[in-house]
Amino acid sequence: MSKEKKEDKQLRKMEKKAPRPAVIFSFDGAVMETEPAMAATYRHVFAVFGTGREMTPENFQEIIRGNTADILAKYLPKADTAQALEEFSSYQSRHLIDLIQPMHGVTDLLVWLKDNGYKTGIVSARKRSEIVELLRHTDIDSYFDVIIGSAGHLDERSDALLKCCHLMDAKSCVFITDSASNIMAGVADGCFTIGIVSHPSRTIDLQEAGAGFLTKDYKEIRKLLEGEPLWLAYSLNYDEETLKALKKKAKQAKKERKEAKEAAKRMLDDHYEIKEDLPEKKEQPVKASAEKKPAEKTEPKPKKKAAPASKTKKTKTA
Repeated sequence: MSKEKKEDKQLRKMEKKAPRPAVIFSFDGAVMETEPAMAATYRHVFAVFGTGREMTPENFQEIIRGNTADILAKYLPKADTAQALEEFSSYQSRHLIDLIQPMHGVTDLLVWLKDNGYKTGIVSARKRSEIVELLRHTDIDSYFDVIIGSAGHLDERSDALLKCCHLMDAKSCVFITDSASNIMAGVADGCFTIGIVSHPSRTIDLQEAGAGFLTKDYKEIRKLLEGEPLWLAYSLNYDEETLKALKKKAKQAKKERKEAKEAAKRMLDDHYEIKEDLPEKKEQPVKASAEKKPAEKTEPKPKKKAAPASKTKKTKTA
């Protein structure tokens, strides 16, 4: 075997043994197709609070992509933002929940991730209760291990990402999102970022934000995860205390696995020792069953001859 082939074989072996990363999604535009419902809800809220402002091609992306609380505060300056948020959530839940469905291909990816032992999470600016409601409504809530909501601004999102990774004991992370601001948060935290190109106009923003990979097809994400472990080149920016806790937990887990392995080996050894110490069973002679005496032949009894019928005299009739 040549040196190159040998090195390639060793590399493949290392790749197979590489720990799986945590796979974290943003929610809107990465797990759920929410844009049509979001647009309809904003129009309703603007009408209810009489803002006079409308969604136009110029401000559409800003409104749809922005943090809901910030957008409502900007476009409804005279309204109570908390009330506007409540109306937003209530209207969407009551009237548009069926309009919100999983992104095309994401369910197949989630099933594959679950089947292959990946831990998955969601970090979003939405309320956690809303996220859970929509996931349950579409029967995909069981595919997520950790869900963190209300991660609004960039620093909040960054903290939420690292918290999500920590809760899953992750040493590396793949962050999937369609938002440039989310990409920046992921890059800052040491995640390998994947940008979902839900609209061609967002490609440049995602590239400039530092996305490690861009795609509009979730099948491509599976291929990437099955290929070279690119995420190992990225290191999560945990603080020192978190790193110590993770190392301690990993060391304890390794010790427990070793002890369990040794205990299983001892049980196996004891089993064989016990088996060897047992006296060999001597074959017990089979007791011959009492010989059956041949049945004595009995001569058939002679059949009795039937007594001859008595001869009766024939009487002559006169």
